[in-house]
Amino acid sequence: MPLVGVVALGDGSRALAGRIDRLALTGDTVWIVDYKTNRPPPRDLEDVPMVYRRQMAAYREALRAVYPGRRVRCVLLWTDGPYTMELPPSVLDTAAAGLAPRAG
Repeated sequence: MPLVGVVALGDGSRALAGRIDRLALTGDTVWIVDYKTNRPPPRDLEDVPMVYRRQMAAYREALRAVYPGRRVRCVLLWTDGPYTMELPPSVLDTAAAGLAPRAG
């Protein structure tokens, strides 16, 4: 699913253009699943590349605007396995803070 917009992150905003591999609505929750092909894939959250964390944080922010009042949950599906890894809100919040525009 294509996703284009402007997301508010930190004390600024950024343009976003991306593609979500899978999106599902269940009750009050929006699920995002993004396929990743790393070989070998990380087994611990701490080893997930920051670029993936930031990507999912930006997607989460955009979908919060599209689906206000719903919780947005982000999952990476590692195709080498395969297995899934949900990124908790605290990981996404930290990644979103790193997406804020830099002063100067």
